[in-house]
Formats: sequence, C-alpha cells, structure tokens
Amino acid sequence: MIVESRQTIMDIFELSQNQSEIIAIPIFCDVHKHPAENNLSLVYLASQDSDYIIPVNHPDSDIKFTIKQVEGILSKFSYIYVNDKKEFLHAFKWGKAKSRKVLDLNLAGWYTTNKPIDNTEISTTAHDFIERRYISFPRVNTIIPIYKHLQKCRSVKENTFKRYSTDTMQQRQSYTRYNEDMLYILYAIESAGLYTNSKIEYTQYNPYTSTGRPSNRYGGINYAALNKEDGSRDRFISRFKDGKILEFDFDGYHIRLMAEVVGYKFPDSSVHEYLGKYYFDKDKLTKEEYNESKGMTFKILYGGIPKEMRDIEFFGKVHKFTRDLWKKYKSEKFITTYLLQRRLHADNLTEMNAPKLFNYYLQALETESNVLILKEVFKVMSSYKSKLILYTYDSFTFDYDPSDREQFFVDIKNAMKYPVKGQIGNTYNSLKPLVFEHAL
Repeated sequence: MIVESRQTIMDIFELSQNQSEIIAIPIFCDVHKHPAENNLSLVYLASQDSDYIIPVNHPDSDIKFTIKQVEGILSKFSYIYVNDKKEFLHAFKWGKAKSRKVLDLNLAGWYTTNKPIDNTEISTTAHDFIERRYISFPRVNTIIPIYKHLQKCRSVKENTFKRYSTDTMQQRQSYTRYNEDMLYILYAIESAGLYTNSKIEYTQYNPYTSTGRPSNRYGGINYAALNKEDGSRDRFISRFKDGKILEFDFDGYHIRLMAEVVGYKFPDSSVHEYLGKYYFDKDKLTKEEYNESKGMTFKILYGGIPKEMRDIEFFGKVHKFTRDLWKKYKSEKFITTYLLQRRLHADNLTEMNAPKLFNYYLQALETESNVLILKEVFKVMSSYKSKLILYTYDSFTFDYDPSDREQFFVDIKNAMKYPVKGQIGNTYNSLKPLVFEHAL
C-alpha cells in the first residue's frame, strides 16, 4: 500500500501496536551513487501480512515524509529487519546504540549457508526498461513509478524475509556480535570516505565472503589492494588543514594471532627477525635475510608445515593444531572460529583439505580480531577529530588532524593491542616511517 493519506499512516501505527518487528527496504534516488552520499526516495515497510511504501522524494506522490518522520515510524518497532544494515545506516545515520535493533537478514543467511542472499535478479519490466533507457540519469528511481517499486520490494521480501534458525544460543550470540559490532564498524569506516583533490571517494565493504575476510570494492576500484607502484594512491590526501595520512601496520599479525591460539609467546620485537634466527642460525640478520625470512614464514604458515620445520616450537604447535582442526572438521562436520564463535559448516565448504581449512580459520581469526580491536580504536577516536578511513586486513589507515597531537598516536597504538609500525605522509603514496617522542 502506498502511504498517501492520514488513514494509511494510522494503519502503520496500529501495526506497530500489534507487532514488534518489521522489514525495511530503503530506496535511494540514484542507483549510481554510494549510499553515503545518496538521498532517499522511498522506504518500504512490511510485516508478514501487510506492507507500505512511504514517499520521501518521488514525483508520483504529493505527500513527502521527512527522514525524521520516517524515523518516528521506525521507532515504534522493537526490531527492524533489513537486507543490508550498512545501507540502512547510511540512509538514517543512526548511532551504534540505536542501530542494535536493526537486524541484517543477509548476515543471517550467510551464517546459515556461508553465502550472501542474492537479490540481483529481482526486478520488474519497468525497472529494466527505465534503467536501460536512462542509464546516465542521476535520479532514475524517481522516474520509476512507485507501484513498480512496491512490486519489486514485495519480491525481495519474499526472497529474504525468512526465519533463520541457529544451532545454539552460542551461535545467536555470535550473530549478535557480528551484527552489532562488525557491520557498524564497516559502516563507520565507509562513512568517513577518502578525500582527494577533487572529490570524496567512498569504499564499500562486503563481509559475506567464503572465508569471512571482507572485500572492499566500489566503482570498479579494489580498495583492499590499491597499487603501491603506479602512483594511484597519490590522490588520497587529508581533509584537515595541514593534515596527514597515517597508517599503522601490525607486525607479523597472523603469526602472533596463531601464537595466541596455540599457546606460544613471541617477543614484542619483530617475529620475522625472531624466526629468521632459526632459519639462518645466526643472531643478526641482514636486510636481505630479514626479507627472505618474511617470505619463508608466510610460505611455511600458509602452505602446510614441512617436516623439517616442525622442530621449531611454534611451527610444531601450529602443525598439531592444523591436524586436530582437520580431525574435528571431519568428525563434527563444522569448526568454530576462535574469537566470536561463528560456525563454519562442512556442508557449505567445498573441496576442503587440511591446509585450506587452516587458511579459512586463520582469515576468520584475523577478521574477528580486527573487529574487536577496531571496536577499541573507535572508543579512543571518540575523543579525537581524526578519521579512520580504511581497514585492510593487517593495517588501519587514518586521516590525521594535527590538532590531535602525538597523544593520538600513543592511544591508537595502545588500542591496537599487538606491535605495530606507523607511517605518515601528505598523501597515501608518500608514507614515511612515523617517528615521534614516544617512539613506536
């Protein structure tokens, strides 16, 4: 039903008195713009038995609701189911506490099947025709008739508004951590944007990958793998007067994470220097040997521990862990991630073997560790003006406001838990080692 009268508004409020949950689909004006810089055209709301589409900015309707009025309607419900929580938050700019009532159905589907819900093929003839004919028009969703949007949203609802059951209370708690922490963190990073000389570029994280490590692509650009050699990073600058781009990289991140899992303690100094002493049987490495040590460690860790390396205590422990993990996977048909306890079910994983399963486990460990660390980083940043603008596996990139002074470096370093190396520069392509009074 299209909300066009006082009576339909009253119907929605009556619905909120009888039901505590609703599905919401925001429809933006421009199909080509990132949700962070887009405007709402319509909002679809539905229960199991009834639905409404609320005009915000569409020429078909003489009534135009404000964002605040739509939020007033949404506030009446205890739970709001969405297909994309990050997109919803970009539309309404809710804080973390308020966003807890927003439950992501795509996340629930991924928890169950290890695959995202696919709505890409859902359309109407009107959508197909108008989007093809007016491909460059900036507000194409305002041309498509409201009743056609209603038709499409009903199909999306049928495809996604399902009851996903979890195996245990543990899995429900795990889903909650992902829904409340990870999705909000990714939304917050996207919201900051990357400044250039001519515009703001926005990133878009996709957490629903086979391993659980988020990808980060938008507008044909892979922000998780920006080229370091072709100068393309040079366009990214600070938004602040005399500001800098600041990056912190973890030292031997995966190695330290696995050391915690298997009960091994590395020194705070470089793990590559530490392990290189075993590889080269010497106390001091040359620069070439250090770089070779890094390559050897990654090859050993990710490719399966060769027999001759198992005498090194850390690798011996990892080998035993990998073997035990594979046995558990084969006998119980699932494994559980170390930190947030998400289950990876054998039915959802293909062509699995022990080294591949270990890599899945390790990437999930990295992601969940980042979620917990980023949660602390954002707590620290609430007292500063600087922005977190990019998260890439084992490094965090900030737009640094010099008014935050050196204490910002100290507080972020402490929040990141593990040893880090800092770099700073005028552009993302000109980073140099960070040196300050309280050296990292």
